Amino acid sequence: MNKTLIMYFSKYGTTKKYAQWLAEELNGDIFDIHSVKPNLFDGYGTIILGSGLYAGNVKGANLLVNNYEKIKDKKLIIFTCGSADYSKTVHVNSVNEKIAKLIPANILKNIKIFCLRGGINYKELSGLHKMMLGTVKKVLEKKDADKISEEDKEFLEYFSKGEVDFTDKSSIAKIVAYCKETNNGK
Repeated sequence: MNKTLIMYFSKYGTTKKYAQWLAEELNGDIFDIHSVKPNLFDGYGTIILGSGLYAGNVKGANLLVNNYEKIKDKKLIIFTCGSADYSKTVHVNSVNEKIAKLIPANILKNIKIFCLRGGINYKELSGLHKMMLGTVKKVLEKKDADKISEEDKEFLEYFSKGEVDFTDKSSIAKIVAYCKETNNGK
């Protein structure tokens, strides 16, 4: 059974874009996370969950955790989407730490994690997100310049632009290659 299920949560569209690209490349079936029921997992050998990071949360991670006994023998993948530069280890480590707080270690060891660069348009944000990011911006601007992290500097730069889009279809190549591997025991 090598059919691929791609489920995603995308508030502003970049995660959905990656999910659509993966569905095309893998000839997979794609579903918004809100329409996924656990019985859907039965027909698939590979299950991919895509989500942005929202206050350290990966939407849909609970579906993998709550149904782990049913899906543990499948190839399981999570991809996250965010504005950080994931070519930098510090950003990848940050994502992995957040996911480790959501998923028990015995389950997480069987899930491959990928970090993809997304984008953000501050004009399209909900009022709550605008308020939260505006608060973060004010706090960072009050810090001494030598105490601002590289990630914080990037945030301030992107915030000042109002819109950034780092989505890149070639970014899914590692996920596609991993999905097509047959010698990983799954």
